[in-house]
Amino acid sequence: MSSPVVRPAASPRAGRPRPVRVTEEVYGALGYLVGRLLFLNSRYAPQVHWGDIAHALDGFPTDDLDLSSAAFWNEWRLRWTAQADRYRLLADDSGTPAGRSRALRSAAACYHWAEFMDFEDPQRKLAARQRIRECFLDSLPGTDLDLVAGQLPATPDRAAVPYWVLLPPQRVRPAGPLATVVLSNGLDSMTEVEVLALAEPFLERGLAAVLFDGPGQGIQAGQTPLLVAMESVVADLVVRVTENPLLDQHRMAFLGISFGGYVALRVAATSGTTFRVVVNHGGGPQISEFAGLPRRLKEDFRFAFLAPAEADLQPQFDAMALTPDGPAPQTEVVSLHGALDDIFPVEALRDLHRAWGPRHTLEIHEREAHTSLNIINALTLRTADLVSDRLATPITP
Repeated sequence: MSSPVVRPAASPRAGRPRPVRVTEEVYGALGYLVGRLLFLNSRYAPQVHWGDIAHALDGFPTDDLDLSSAAFWNEWRLRWTAQADRYRLLADDSGTPAGRSRALRSAAACYHWAEFMDFEDPQRKLAARQRIRECFLDSLPGTDLDLVAGQLPATPDRAAVPYWVLLPPQRVRPAGPLATVVLSNGLDSMTEVEVLALAEPFLERGLAAVLFDGPGQGIQAGQTPLLVAMESVVADLVVRVTENPLLDQHRMAFLGISFGGYVALRVAATSGTTFRVVVNHGGGPQISEFAGLPRRLKEDFRFAFLAPAEADLQPQFDAMALTPDGPAPQTEVVSLHGALDDIFPVEALRDLHRAWGPRHTLEIHEREAHTSLNIINALTLRTADLVSDRLATPITP
């Protein structure tokens, strides 16, 4: 009988080994972020598991657990980068395409969590986001994800816009042109991580999905200012992707999460009947007062808008606000919101709901905060069913 193989701990210490764990102090400090890290179960999208969290945060110093401090996020970045690098080595050592693919997706997820609140060095953040994309794209050979990349050309008022068209697996793909959902990033998400995870339930139901990196989003974060009027990108994107005969231009929906939910409301108000249904997941018509936001969230917005350090973005927030006195949308709009959201206040969404009337369905979850992370799995499943139902039948002449 061969001897057992004993693997050393990732960070060996003298004395008797202790279990890998996240201390109560660190877990308590994370709060909302635990759900953000685990997000959704996925088949294609990079994701972390509890063991990744435990290894990344094992022995995390407890003398600075202020999530508003640069020191906290620098330590966080180093630890998650080390976990990602371990997966990269595992991918290199794997003797199978399947093993390499899974390891690379895990590396991509860990690199994302390393960089998502790192705003100190834009080039470092961009390099990390490029590693995420490289790992993800390198993980695709041998999988059945049908992904075609494209790009909208730059215009005088915006940068070029990369996008992906994802087709459902052959086993669930219906005959004829496909109903399609366009999905929008939030402020600090990555297209291949959170947004792809949100797209997967639609692919499973035989719908196509279109994902894009708008100016200031995804791979373009920190490279070009975040575009507020993202509906112009969406309009051009719809024209481009529906040139593909596989997509049905008459059966389209739009979904955005967080800042992408704000985009969804703008799209609903301006796109006429392009989309049969628009879903706003956690966005709102206005952002909370800039002065009252947590320090790190202020830095997140400054980074997105390429604003100077210490800049007060309240004028930009005021200009972004959607007033309820405009015309009601010509399409169905569904908003899902946490009553405890401290980024997009629910009262502004209630005002919009009253103004938009029967075109707008507002679902408020009293015990949930931003994007309702504790129930996001259930909300995603129900949303995918609703959208699939709305796009099921062709338009009657």
